[in-house]
Amino acid sequence: MNKVISAEEAVAGARDGMTLMIGGFLGNGTPEKIVDALLATGAKELTLICNDTGFPDKGIGKLIAGRRVKKLYASHIGTNPLAGEQLNAGEIEIEFCPQGTLAERVRAGGNGLGGVLTPTGVGTMVAEGKQIVAVGGREYLLETPLRADMAFVRASAADRRGNLVYRGTSENFNPLMATAADRVIAEVGEIVAGIAPEQVKTPGALVDGLVIGNASGVGMTATVRSRMSAHDAHYGGELVDGARMLQLFGDVATELLIRRDGDEGLFAGYDKVEFLAPVYAGDYIEATGRIARVGNSSRRMVFEARKVIRARTDVSASAADALEEPVVVCRASGACVVPVSCQRKTR
Repeated sequence: MNKVISAEEAVAGARDGMTLMIGGFLGNGTPEKIVDALLATGAKELTLICNDTGFPDKGIGKLIAGRRVKKLYASHIGTNPLAGEQLNAGEIEIEFCPQGTLAERVRAGGNGLGGVLTPTGVGTMVAEGKQIVAVGGREYLLETPLRADMAFVRASAADRRGNLVYRGTSENFNPLMATAADRVIAEVGEIVAGIAPEQVKTPGALVDGLVIGNASGVGMTATVRSRMSAHDAHYGGELVDGARMLQLFGDVATELLIRRDGDEGLFAGYDKVEFLAPVYAGDYIEATGRIARVGNSSRRMVFEARKVIRARTDVSASAADALEEPVVVCRASGACVVPVSCQRKTR
């Protein structure tokens, strides 16, 4: 039941003129690694079904930039000027679909329906050449279903049976497209031991292969260790100010952002802080942070500070004990922001 394959194996069946679905919204939730492998096959004159054309240097936009697409079904192309240029030059055919209509056409294809009825577009150029059906005295457009030879989707995590879960806006179009293609390959951020049935958004029965994607950053950790000095102690009995723990968390967050995005970013703020045990001058504190969720520009992080060495001034001025069991002194969670224009590394 292990469905993990390489990106090259995922696109081995790619051929000129085939119809593809690729999930995501403006690059978020797009299977970047598979798109790169698809480009390497040289497949051209593709029919592409997607929400948008992304950006020239990211995700689906790379296929447009490489002039691999002959026909496109999309809701908009405004963020990729190359798509507009190719349309005006007659190099690509584009069927524009209102976003909700596009999603419903994919859903219809995945569920074996003959189409969907929608009032959106009645009386506009969207209705040109389409059948109009009257229901209850109101006119609707009959929008035909969409299916593809292959669908490439991006999920946050999967088990080895192919059950998929999505986080945040990466869910856009991906679950729908996973139902509407003859072969479905999912690029995933991580493989997990198991997924609770109620959390599964795409069942493994629909998924033919799994590709381990470029790291999304979710689960990435960083740790710093620092000795609390007399300068850090601001209260009687050499007690250290709790703000010192938050300063360590800030250092950890900065390292995580640099490793993931190539930029220090900004700490937007904490939504929860718990001080759980006192810290004194001479103690060694180990602070760890983990990226829990990644958005377009936001990175939610969780932090924990542990005392790993305890000063023993009761014994002597220089005495200390290495603790067999670290003591958790502080926990916190918060959000950082890296503007899209500052992100220099692959999502």
